[in-house]
Amino acid sequence: MVSRGRHQHNEINAALKVIRKIEWLALVESHNGHCWGRIECVCGAEPQPVWCTPRNPGNHAKRILRWVDDHMECAKNEERS
Repeated sequence: MVSRGRHQHNEINAALKVIRKIEWLALVESHNGHCWGRIECVCGAEPQPVWCTPRNPGNHAKRILRWVDDHMECAKNEERS
């Protein structure tokens, strides 16, 4: 069993480390079923799930980072509002 705050796959752990440094993204751990947690953005978009046992951890980490890249403008948009 992996302790809270840490994912069992190193690739996904590295992606989560990047997310924890970004202040407008929230990493919510739920440990519910196959879902380890989710990433939420201030823009209110659909949260990105983080799976416990993805088929390919490297691809899942890339997908997470791609979602983060897609939401990089959200903080700037929130500041303008």
